[in-house]
Amino acid sequence: MSSKANAFAANVGLSAGVLHEQDQYVQGTFKVVTNAAWGNPYASEGDITGKGWGEVLADNPYTEIRDADHSKESYEQASRESKDAWRSAIHDVNSSDILLSNQIIDAAGLRDEMDQVVEDVAGPAPKPPTGGAR
Repeated sequence: MSSKANAFAANVGLSAGVLHEQDQYVQGTFKVVTNAAWGNPYASEGDITGKGWGEVLADNPYTEIRDADHSKESYEQASRESKDAWRSAIHDVNSSDILLSNQIIDAAGLRDEMDQVVEDVAGPAPKPPTGGAR
């Protein structure tokens, strides 16, 4: 911190560290507000405050569309992931204890038969992804 900042802090009765912390807090708050208005809705507050202003401003709906991957491979991957998500949802509903129909199927001892029908119609349940978060 410069000597002018230290002198200012001393004149107003603050230590330079406190002034720096306040500045970081205010910048972090403005980054979070900016992100809430225009940025990534899934980013946590910690993710946003840890970024520089250029990164905060670069992550928005416009740049997501502008920089999107429109390759054939990207569309094929999206199609596979969408099908896997639907298959997973079907298997999740089939195994849910909340549904009365599943409780009746289980009570009647027909779980194996129902699981086989679901697998015949929807295919096997997808395996969980092995890679890190995207």
